[in-house]
Amino acid sequence: MTEIKDIYLNKELRVGGFYELSIQVCPSSNMEPIKSYTEYIKSLENVDGPFDRNFELKNIEIEYFEHEWILNLENVSIPFKTYNIHEDEPIETGFNWFDIYFYTETIEKLFGEEYKTWDKNPKCPNELTEFLNKTITDLNNIYKFQLAMIDFEISGQYYLADLNKDLNNWTNSKFFVNEENAHLISEQNKRVVKIMS
Repeated sequence: MTEIKDIYLNKELRVGGFYELSIQVCPSSNMEPIKSYTEYIKSLENVDGPFDRNFELKNIEIEYFEHEWILNLENVSIPFKTYNIHEDEPIETGFNWFDIYFYTETIEKLFGEEYKTWDKNPKCPNELTEFLNKTITDLNNIYKFQLAMIDFEISGQYYLADLNKDLNNWTNSKFFVNEENAHLISEQNKRVVKIMS
């Protein structure tokens, strides 16, 4: 655990951009799904945390927008964050977002320099993508979200309503939408969206 503590506390690895899962969950008036999503992360056998800045365990506090964790994979443990964005101005039309993100500098340090995250063809370890894909399915089974996205620096780029317009999708963003909202997606954009049941 000493090695992962050193990585967690190393501020030089907490830089760069993010490889992330960003979820438009529900209207901002409803905080219960955010609580359920955070409790799900805590329940995972291969996740430790949440931790404070000194790597001490702490309680989940939904009012606090950020929680820090450790994901334990087969050959590596890597810090990550969950981030709650609560749009409340105006609360009638805002949304709650739930994001999971990994620092790109940490990815390169732990998985190797071949995982360059800022070149023309960014590459991310399959283990992290598999974790995010499984998490999307599991979270959607807990509470059906509006839109989920996986990519580098994807948070805040799109809402579900944007999938009915021409997308300026210059990367390999992955989009996930539930079946009941599939009619809100333009025919052109359906090729980049996975419809979930």
